[in-house]
Amino acid sequence: MIAGAALAAWLADPESQKRSYAAVEDCARRWSRKPLMTELERMLAALPDPTSAAVLDLARGFMDKSDEVAALMEELIAASAKDPFFRPPFHPMSSEVHNGLLLFHNPALSIALGVSGADMVAAKKTTARGASSINFSGVTTMFRYLKAGGATISFWEAPPITHSFLASQAGECRLTGRRRIEDGEEIVIDGRYQSFIIEHVLSDMLYFQAMVRPDAAPLAAEYDSKTLAFIGASSTDEASSRVQMMVSLLRTMEREDALPLIEESLESPHFYTRWHIMRELLAMDADAALPALRRMAANDAHPEVRAAAQQTLELFFEDEAPPLGKLKCRA
Repeated sequence: MIAGAALAAWLADPESQKRSYAAVEDCARRWSRKPLMTELERMLAALPDPTSAAVLDLARGFMDKSDEVAALMEELIAASAKDPFFRPPFHPMSSEVHNGLLLFHNPALSIALGVSGADMVAAKKTTARGASSINFSGVTTMFRYLKAGGATISFWEAPPITHSFLASQAGECRLTGRRRIEDGEEIVIDGRYQSFIIEHVLSDMLYFQAMVRPDAAPLAAEYDSKTLAFIGASSTDEASSRVQMMVSLLRTMEREDALPLIEESLESPHFYTRWHIMRELLAMDADAALPALRRMAANDAHPEVRAAAQQTLELFFEDEAPPLGKLKCRA
């Protein structure tokens, strides 16, 4: 039976669909109650000081239970063989060079089991066009290579990303070493100033990956792989990213009734979020935003935000008298 015919038959059979969904839900329910999952959740909640080092130690304990993870994988494989429409109840993770499943997720810690295919790595290396970059994630990531695939990895460092990060002082990244990774090896990358690149691999790589969020930098930084110069940054804070998205949506919808709520969000601890919100406020109602812009130009804690606000005042407001009615920003 060809795949299209099998799918058509499944879609036409509500009972088959119910059985598939029930198998997924049953698997999710049973594994969510396993000590492998519940004990890690309990220990994370009990940490008196959830530093990145403390959370890493708990991640190692999870990875040490490889027999239990193997049992989980065997169950997922068996269920998939029995029913081609069974979907593992774990969030899939994928990129150009890896595929995996998110086994555990908590605000402080995520653990995935992943595979980087040798053909995937080779394809990226041979088909890359134009500029490429070296990324510093801003968070601590630990890899435990169950099968290292004969991989050679290069290690890189850059000036640390802190809460007072200045693009003008981001400098350049630099190569600190290159070596082969062995089966069973564990490497920890402090994404606030460290990164790595898979240079070469002989066979598929199988590994645990733990992403630790306590002590994270406010930003992820990106450097040009040829010039090694800083080229950009992005937020590492999910809540902050959502705030930016919602403020942009409200501005697009012209919801001026939301101006007081948007202005409250200018108290964000993240400097890049404050400036994003200010830009949206100016675009929505420059007259209403002007007092907050003046306060930002005088008092914001981050020098680049203060400078941007000062330049905005000089370019668009300070040299012209406010017209009657609403003040319009030429930005």
